[in-house]
Amino acid sequence: MKKNIIYTLCLLLSGALFMSSCEDMLEIDTTRVDNEFNDLTLNDSVYSVLGIIKSVQNIADRHVLLGELRGDLVVTNPGKAVMDIQGISNFEFDLNNPYLAVKDYYSIINNCNVFLARVDTTIERSNQKLMLREYVAVKSLRAWTYLQLAINYGSVPYFTEPVLTHHAATDIMAQPMKSRDEIVSLLIEDLTPYENPRLYPMPVWEGIKVGGLNMHTASLFMPIRALLGELHLWRGNPGDYRLAANYFYNSLMDTPVFGNSSTSFKFYDTNTYVTYGDEDFDRLFNNYSEVFRSSILTSGEYGLFGVPMESSTAVGVMSGLGEIFAPELVGAAQVSAAPGYIALSDRQVYTYYDLSKPADEPKYIFDGEVYRGDLRRYAVTGSQRDYENDTYYENIIGKHNRGSSMLMNGVNTISTADVTDHVTFYRAEMLYLRFAEALLGMAAVEGIDNADLLAFVTLGVTIDDKKAAAKILRPSLDNQIAEGGLNEAYEIRYNYVPADTTAVVDADGNPVLNAAGGDSIIVTPAHYASKVEYDFSDMVGDGDAVSADGNMGFHSRGSGNTPKNIYYAPTAENIAAYFGRFTEDTDSAVVVSEITRGDTIRYASALLLDELALEFCFEGNRFGDLIRFAKFAEKCRLTNWQNVLAKRVAGRAYNNKNNLHSSDYEFDNGLYNMLMNEQNWYLPLPGSAKIGAPEAEE
Repeated sequence: MKKNIIYTLCLLLSGALFMSSCEDMLEIDTTRVDNEFNDLTLNDSVYSVLGIIKSVQNIADRHVLLGELRGDLVVTNPGKAVMDIQGISNFEFDLNNPYLAVKDYYSIINNCNVFLARVDTTIERSNQKLMLREYVAVKSLRAWTYLQLAINYGSVPYFTEPVLTHHAATDIMAQPMKSRDEIVSLLIEDLTPYENPRLYPMPVWEGIKVGGLNMHTASLFMPIRALLGELHLWRGNPGDYRLAANYFYNSLMDTPVFGNSSTSFKFYDTNTYVTYGDEDFDRLFNNYSEVFRSSILTSGEYGLFGVPMESSTAVGVMSGLGEIFAPELVGAAQVSAAPGYIALSDRQVYTYYDLSKPADEPKYIFDGEVYRGDLRRYAVTGSQRDYENDTYYENIIGKHNRGSSMLMNGVNTISTADVTDHVTFYRAEMLYLRFAEALLGMAAVEGIDNADLLAFVTLGVTIDDKKAAAKILRPSLDNQIAEGGLNEAYEIRYNYVPADTTAVVDADGNPVLNAAGGDSIIVTPAHYASKVEYDFSDMVGDGDAVSADGNMGFHSRGSGNTPKNIYYAPTAENIAAYFGRFTEDTDSAVVVSEITRGDTIRYASALLLDELALEFCFEGNRFGDLIRFAKFAEKCRLTNWQNVLAKRVAGRAYNNKNNLHSSDYEFDNGLYNMLMNEQNWYLPLPGSAKIGAPEAEE
């Protein structure tokens, strides 16, 4: 199929929804009759799926905006941001705001419903079911769309049958809505039979192009395993975290990105740790910026799942993200990187280490002449200069401007030459941090001792007491905790059974004597009755085994040699300091002794939530992450669990030098109090309490 996507996406699936009123969630074009919805032919199936993908373009920009404007990483610029964007950021929701048009989500869903009901998956050629790949791909798109609705709106109408008439639409919208947890459970049930990508691979189409670049069609659909992992994280019941960890692990180790090829997602690595100030240092964050260029669509490493956007409104939906974040008109950016995000980045301690001098201690950069903190922000935020007035506009966000480079001559000046030709919803790197999040759930909710230690390893944190940790989390190599990320085979051992001595008796209960004439006994040594294994020692990349040093701890992506960073380790002193346990009148040793298991898990959770901000800022996932981590805190029975979300968002406009547990952390009290009510986290649906469909004759 040799067609440019600009044209191939123009054919919408028969039965697509046509929306007119802003308050209509589901409206049907009654000029179409049921005989138009015959079983789809082989060619129809491909073009129909492309039509569904085209409808996803309608929600691409708002996925980013709804996820970031309500979060803690961006602020709106007074006098520059339009009212619709200001309203979302201020949690003031006008149903006429086009970014709140829920109908576009239901258009995708009903398109998927029609396709799934009509496609014939029994057609075979050479013992291969020809339409099964498209069938599974559409299930993935429908499930992902429902998940976004559930995240943003909390409770929504849920249906899986095609809706072809006004009466059917009215009946659907009159039914009780499903909660997020109910929807997640339904989606898990729907997708689980298709989790194995070897049995149910995604489609492989030839000739799909974006901006002249050949695009791998696997990137058009979210892998089922990754999606199931997300769903289990959101549900978060006992057992869900173990399943989520397994899904993310299997996604990392065996995901056929390009058809049926055997590959896995190699973690970000570098041949040596960079030294601050030299060429390698610059190359580190330049390499990070590379993953946001258009050409990355051809590799699959970055664009695990996303949607291409058009280059002209004449042929379809263009993205407006570039003009919102970093417009060509200097000084006209509607939103900027929040002071809270800049402060978070600055609070990180960059660590470098000269491997040619192993005896040297690591060096820390607290306040560099040019750069400080985590380097990733310098790759995606910068300044715009108004040469006429010799004015600089700072904290411009360049992630959605796909120029040849976002850095010019080493100075972080944003290039605005190209439009946003694709919007990525999910990156391969996310699998690692989602895996770590699932491990935290295994430790906190499911009671699997010290599973969070492997989460620390994923971040690249050195476990302080290796000998003690190895009793629970035992790598197969040297019985030590790795310092460089996920490099080995790990056994998480749990269900501890203490030592036991049992006397042997006969059928009548009399002691059985041993050869020496004494009572026979059975000695059971102390042990762990259960274990779960995650083996990262033989990852596959480009057909070759990846060396043990191919995986770095995740925090090293922007903060240097994290395993050598004493300020990032989960020591009792660091945990106490993070939660503000020290005072001038308190002996630190006494406070340190009060650090609990729960404190350690909370610390790991805080580091992970920070890492999600540092790595995935401005990509649309932030508010959902904040909701999920807050609900995780609720499951951990933390008082004021809403604080996880509320205080971060309320502090976004302040350059806080310390974290939110500090007594001098500044935040907007009004916004904070409003967000301490969970109901205010969700968007309103058309019709508010009563959801209806337009009344019209058939």
